[in-house]
Amino acid sequence: MEIVLEIAKELKELLDLTKTSKGFKKFQNYIKLFSNTNPIWIKIDSKLTREDSYTDYNFREKDDKNAKYRLYDYPDFTTGKMKPGRISWINSQTPHLVVSLHINDMGSNKTQERGGMGVVLSPSYQTFELLKNISQNKADPKEFLNSAWSNWMIFQPKWSPLENAIADAWIYFHGYWTNKKGDKPDLKRFEGYRYNMVTWKYKDDEGWENEVKDVEGPYALRHELFRPIGRFWDREKSKLEIMRREGGLEGFGGDNHYAGAELLRFVQYGLRLQVNKDLDTYTEPNPILKPFISTYSLPMLINAISAYLELGDIRSEKDIYFLTKKKKKIAVALAVGIYSLFQGLEVKELDFPYIPKGKRIIFEKYVTKTGESYFQDVINYEVSKNE
Repeated sequence: MEIVLEIAKELKELLDLTKTSKGFKKFQNYIKLFSNTNPIWIKIDSKLTREDSYTDYNFREKDDKNAKYRLYDYPDFTTGKMKPGRISWINSQTPHLVVSLHINDMGSNKTQERGGMGVVLSPSYQTFELLKNISQNKADPKEFLNSAWSNWMIFQPKWSPLENAIADAWIYFHGYWTNKKGDKPDLKRFEGYRYNMVTWKYKDDEGWENEVKDVEGPYALRHELFRPIGRFWDREKSKLEIMRREGGLEGFGGDNHYAGAELLRFVQYGLRLQVNKDLDTYTEPNPILKPFISTYSLPMLINAISAYLELGDIRSEKDIYFLTKKKKKIAVALAVGIYSLFQGLEVKELDFPYIPKGKRIIFEKYVTKTGESYFQDVINYEVSKNE
């Protein structure tokens, strides 16, 4: 989507100002729109996963036109060798924070009644385990329905949020969809063992494909035979992933939810600061929606805080107005919000419906027992079988 690419480029230019003392003085002026705090100079090293649009390429008929946009590792058309997808590339950069910018399609023709921005989340192992237990009649469905995770995305029409969530739990544990009852896999709908479709430390050892059998272990096709064995499942059950994806300042969703929600609050705040009520067609952006929740790969499979943002609805005239006419202002709000996530800011109390909390993420809590950052310890996935 060219709209979000343009915003991302603007955002990177702003963040690059922090790399020099002269540039940071200019960046301070943007911070002062939001805060009276005297900001401390920190350097933010940012990178884009892509810098050009699909329309910028002169593709040949035989070219793999999706190569630059694939999330997962994929075979090269000409050599057959595996090439890293975008998730693998992101992890190779060992970032502390990943900001993903998107525009959704909420499927409504009522362009001015729908729309809004929201955070995209994936819960941790403990929530998926609850869903697995519900499908086995080992837990009360109310435990999920009364939780903050109950507003699950509907991918299978005419299925309830709980039925969709149980299906996602099957995909999470087994790679397969389930039937509507959630008691057996739908072997015609395979989503893949996604953690093995990424180049990282938590990928299973070479030859894992030969172990995929309906027997007790991590590749079982039934819940009763599944066992969380392997580096990926150790990661999923760790306290670090709980912090990343559960609980936290928003009440659920961990630091991922806080980072995403905080950046959207900065966008809402920033747009209201910078609109002209006499000239602008719209002066009030659409509200922040409840999070979009499913087995989304990016917030799950990157070793970083994930602020996965839907900035608006492609069918909403109001959303597209702000995303095209106010893209620099959105980029400024995101840049100041990112600074705040690393350093913290005391935001001016104004009569706006959304006020950023201004609390920094405590990245120090992601330092492991070895003294390394959890975010840095992700690349070397070739682990000796003797360990």
